[in-house]
Amino acid sequence: MSVYVMSDLHGDWAHFKLMLLKIRFSKSDQLYIIGDVVDRGPHSIKLLQFIRQQENMTLLMGNHDLMLLQGLAHFDNPDSADWFDPQTYAEVCQLSAEERAALAQYLSTLPLFLTVSAGGQDYFLVHACPAPQGSSNADALEYFLWTRVSPDSTFDMPVIAGHTPTAYYQEKIPLRIWRNGNFTDIDCGTAFRSVVPGGCLACLRLDDNKEFYV
Repeated sequence: MSVYVMSDLHGDWAHFKLMLLKIRFSKSDQLYIIGDVVDRGPHSIKLLQFIRQQENMTLLMGNHDLMLLQGLAHFDNPDSADWFDPQTYAEVCQLSAEERAALAQYLSTLPLFLTVSAGGQDYFLVHACPAPQGSSNADALEYFLWTRVSPDSTFDMPVIAGHTPTAYYQEKIPLRIWRNGNFTDIDCGTAFRSVVPGGCLACLRLDDNKEFYV
């Protein structure tokens, strides 16, 4: 069994499937996807539905996933919903009322963070940034889903996040996973590969910290 982490798939079904083939993902493995499965790409709902059906894939909440949940809550009154991406909205319109309700139920159960163990090490998984100890619920949500980690931030335990494309921290082409002390950013910009040179989908195997790219 191996433990893998990806983030910010943003509807990129094709490269997600390629990555699963590359890492030879099997039923005995575990995959954590740390937010933002939807928006920007053409197959957000298809990708989200696939992940929901897999027993060995765990999705964490991302800011775009939260926006989808909020949009679903107001689907029958579209003027009240702030849909980020018309492609995602068009996909949702193809769903039945029962399918939309099931999807909303699934999204409402997504964790904001997880601590997982692999290779003898504990890792804190979160979409955007850990919240400072003692943060209010509202402030913590802002950190978990929206806050970009400063390049000089330090953490007491290994943190793995996405949300911020690694181009924010480095000038490497193609983009690669960025590490600084206990912080690792794995969002290599697959959603922006048409406009950001070197954008790709990254995957990290936690057992040995091996990196994979497609």
